[in-house]
Amino acid sequence: MVACGTTSAGSPSPTATASRAATPGAAASAVETRLLVQQGLAIGLASNVVQSQVTVLMDALLGSSSCSALEAGTGSSKVLQKSTIGGVTTASIDVYYDASCAQPYIEAAAQLSSTAATGTISITETATYLGPGGATLGALQLSESVVIADSSNAISTTTVDGTGTFTPQDGAPAVSLGLECAIPAGTQTTAPPFGCSGAVAQPFPALGLSLASVAPLTITLTPIAGGGDDDYSVAFAGTQSNSEKGALGALSITTPTPTTFAIGGSGTAMPSNATSGHAALFALFSPAPTGWTVTDATDGTVFSLTLVSTTQLTGTVTTAAGASLAQLTLDQSGSGTITYAGGSTAPVTSWTLGG
Repeated sequence: MVACGTTSAGSPSPTATASRAATPGAAASAVETRLLVQQGLAIGLASNVVQSQVTVLMDALLGSSSCSALEAGTGSSKVLQKSTIGGVTTASIDVYYDASCAQPYIEAAAQLSSTAATGTISITETATYLGPGGATLGALQLSESVVIADSSNAISTTTVDGTGTFTPQDGAPAVSLGLECAIPAGTQTTAPPFGCSGAVAQPFPALGLSLASVAPLTITLTPIAGGGDDDYSVAFAGTQSNSEKGALGALSITTPTPTTFAIGGSGTAMPSNATSGHAALFALFSPAPTGWTVTDATDGTVFSLTLVSTTQLTGTVTTAAGASLAQLTLDQSGSGTITYAGGSTAPVTSWTLGG
């Protein structure tokens, strides 16, 4: 499939290049739109990775071959294979959309090793993502460390730090990712706020450049009245995103320390964006009301995404004056299509933006 404004070889056509050169405002708008969408989708991806990786970890340590419902919300998981040799555990674990382990979502092949002195578990993993219809979406290669402190409280101290690369099945460029989250110990009635940070870098061949961002968020959990120990609603907000644009393929995600991220390569700083949102449940698949926004602090352009049903999300990018720059329709896996002003489209695959 040839992207709008490109030749069959994937290079910008002369007409498209001349058009962008003649309309710098339109080109700037295209870059800003993709940056906002990239950051907005990264929130869904970060939530997905945190929730699914905790499930994979706990199943690898304690799970069985029986189908088990996820601790919060819908979905289920099952251990397909597990063995431990010389302190290294190898496990194959599936996570499912449904409660009866019939509709696979993530097929994880993980290897775990632990360091007793620090309580750290190191994980390398290949997670294959499947759409609701069973089609392969892509594969996420992960390298991460997890620390789960012993606690009698409903929430134990848990830290997750890792980097990865998501490669879409459709041949789109790979996306570099980073995630850091520190969930402090608390009880069902005193869940303290905590910090997470998501990072993403990827090339956009249609624009001839790369975009990258690091966005820290403060997460606040609120116990749900009448719910169980794992039932919390979620609010999150952040104002200090770090974003850059650079030459095609020039940007990456680096780790100056094991728990921090930075943008590597030669890029130009972009305006900081503000993020806010909520989820009805701290879970892999949150029900409504769930949604979030990312706002350009310079001109007020807004990315907004809302869960409209258990299997569909819709999103928009609009200027401060209300003009539409893009519209998105996504399924439960965070996959679907974005349509830009003017009619060009691009795929969204497992919370990553194509094009």
